[in-house]
Amino acid sequence: MNKHALLLLFVGLLSCSLCHAQSLNKSDWTVYSDDNKPGALTDTIYMGKPCVKLNGASKSIAWNKKVNCRNFRIDLDIAGEVMSGVGFHVADELNYQFLYFRPGYGGTIEATQYIPIFNGALSWVIYSAYQAAAETKKLEWFHVALEVRGQNLKVFVNQNSKPAMDITMVNTDAKSGGILLRSMFGNSYFANVSIREWAAYITDWEISEQLPRNTSYDYAQVSKIKEWTKINEIEDNYVNFCRYFKNPDGVVVAKHAVQSTADISKPLNFDFIGKLKIILNGKEVFNYDKYQLDRIPDVNNRILLDLKKGNNELIFISEGDAFVFGKGYKSIGRLQHQNWGFICSL
Repeated sequence: MNKHALLLLFVGLLSCSLCHAQSLNKSDWTVYSDDNKPGALTDTIYMGKPCVKLNGASKSIAWNKKVNCRNFRIDLDIAGEVMSGVGFHVADELNYQFLYFRPGYGGTIEATQYIPIFNGALSWVIYSAYQAAAETKKLEWFHVALEVRGQNLKVFVNQNSKPAMDITMVNTDAKSGGILLRSMFGNSYFANVSIREWAAYITDWEISEQLPRNTSYDYAQVSKIKEWTKINEIEDNYVNFCRYFKNPDGVVVAKHAVQSTADISKPLNFDFIGKLKIILNGKEVFNYDKYQLDRIPDVNNRILLDLKKGNNELIFISEGDAFVFGKGYKSIGRLQHQNWGFICSL
């Protein structure tokens, strides 16, 4: 790749960051009654739309155990009578995250509600802060999209570009898991279910000590580094080097081991502050030595990594934003980086 690699902007959120997509295949879903007796999904047509039906009694939940989603988007159409919901990060039938709709309360703050399910408890009283208005009507179709990234949940209703709900979910033991559909106190119809997983953020790295700025580092120099410190801020998708150094004002090398089951090309999605060089298995694959200082809402750049079967060494060489202020911005008597790091997913 040329020294100044082309920054490829995402065409669209889903098209660029998805691992794979799945739609509703009845054989993947197991139905359980309120008495925990197994059943099966059956096709029906409701208001002209092919769908599946849960009645909240003999067919209470439909659980897809074959998926193990952490970061993902679910799209589906729902027509519900009383309570119709989607469970995710499902550890078992009694423990999961749960978003549900009350179509009879459409247009009010009680239309959309989120709770964590611990040991089967529907604790709507405790978690009453997690609710939002949405335009829904009883037993009429509406479209829902759920986006989950880490602990963040966004809920979009009826193709609205502004989320009806945007929250930090309650922490649970399960960070990933299956998906389930649930109906309570009446009939619910579900159609056009699509599950799309996003590439996982890389948060576990080994980092070097601070190295001097104004030096161009290559793999020969990196390979001589003897001491590495492991970092992994699970709830922070951004690798923020300022948290690790008492005086943030240098260059840091971060490395991550990528395991691959085959020789394959996979997209690496990323964004960064300042300068960044990326090296894969000793070969430079990206180098931006001009300075970049913009807000980072998410991963906006993309390159393909040619992974080999087995272990692959991914290296990021990062310098922050001190250049903007010459020698750095003064922080209570000293000059230093203010913004320094990157975000990436694979």
